[in-house]
Amino acid sequence: MSERRRLKKIKSEKFKGICLSFYFLLLIFYSFVSYAQEGGISTPSAPVGEMGGLERPIVSEEYILMPGDEILITITGKTHFSYTSTLTYEGKIIINIPGPVVVDAVPLYNLTLVQAADSLKNVFLKYLKGIDVKITLTGMRRFVVFVAGEVRNPGVIQAWPIDRVSHTIARAGNLSTYGSSSNIQLRRKGDTTAVNLTEFEKIGDTKYNPYVQDGDVIYVPRMEKSVIVRGAVFGKRGYELRVAELTAARERTGEGLYELLDGETVTDIVRKAGGITPWADPEEVYIERGGKKINVSLAKALTGEEEFDIPMMDRDILIIPSMNAVVYVQGEVVNPSSFAYQSNLRASDYIGLAGGPLSTADMGRAWLERGKEKISIRNNPIVELGDVIYVPRQIFKFWQDYVEIGSLIASLVLAYLAIK
Repeated sequence: MSERRRLKKIKSEKFKGICLSFYFLLLIFYSFVSYAQEGGISTPSAPVGEMGGLERPIVSEEYILMPGDEILITITGKTHFSYTSTLTYEGKIIINIPGPVVVDAVPLYNLTLVQAADSLKNVFLKYLKGIDVKITLTGMRRFVVFVAGEVRNPGVIQAWPIDRVSHTIARAGNLSTYGSSSNIQLRRKGDTTAVNLTEFEKIGDTKYNPYVQDGDVIYVPRMEKSVIVRGAVFGKRGYELRVAELTAARERTGEGLYELLDGETVTDIVRKAGGITPWADPEEVYIERGGKKINVSLAKALTGEEEFDIPMMDRDILIIPSMNAVVYVQGEVVNPSSFAYQSNLRASDYIGLAGGPLSTADMGRAWLERGKEKISIRNNPIVELGDVIYVPRQIFKFWQDYVEIGSLIASLVLAYLAIK
């Protein structure tokens, strides 16, 4: 054989070897992909950061397995091995025997973790003797829930088995202005469960805010009855309190529409509105009802005196006025004016804000007016909203006052003599 033919043959054999190696690599890759798709290799679960936080550890007797859940299967006894698998779209788990060899697929959907372990053990015992089977949830499925009605973004919402109705509604943008929080319907496989988020927020009982499941429909109806709250309340989302904002508290009013349930009173609605602000005037509260004004002693109603806690009616408007959100400093100070109320400040602090006392100030006789009460500031009391601090002038102040008085008397005497 010539040298040329020998080299050509060597090159041909090398080429065949490369092609054969490439073919085996493709075969291995295809087998790996197929095995993963059949459930032998787990797919990544949804990032935990997208889910709501766990209220408690998962309970094996309660958690229901469905397609997409990821479990760790552990075999102990005469044979030891473990592997992770994900429930297929049909709700099945692949049974693997070391090799790996896929020998069976077992439906586990709608079973608890405990029931699923028993079911798997019965299947494994067909192939292995003297073994025990345990399963552990390693990844939760993600599914869809349909949210309709009075929410800001109705439609298909992603959810997880640890999500409650409130979590799912929050992902739909929360309730709309007219959405009812007490008459929500959870529809599941032909059955309807009543959901009352108002009661859940009031007493914290989770039976009013159940978990969601795959394919649930949440329907939020419109409020049947409602009232408007206007004035010095924190509102559904509350106010972020800033000292600078307090100066405009009289001009700023909160307003919101709140659902009215049968038998609810003024205090019930005030609580729904987040409570009254520190600058609210509870003695000037009133209800507008059909063109009439009904006075409400909210201070007494909030202390539990039921005769003052007036029942509310549909379309009522509850008005809660603001008190003056300022403190006045008057008299012998550098800059007499009104100043933004700040809690826990004392009389000396506000006098300091006014630039301090003048040389003619009589601090020993300064006082603080609180309504009809007059309080000495000798002990530097804590100032309350709407107080007025007054710093009087000294009766006689050094020689300037005596000169002024002497000049005035001399002028009067000279005028009298001139007349005579």
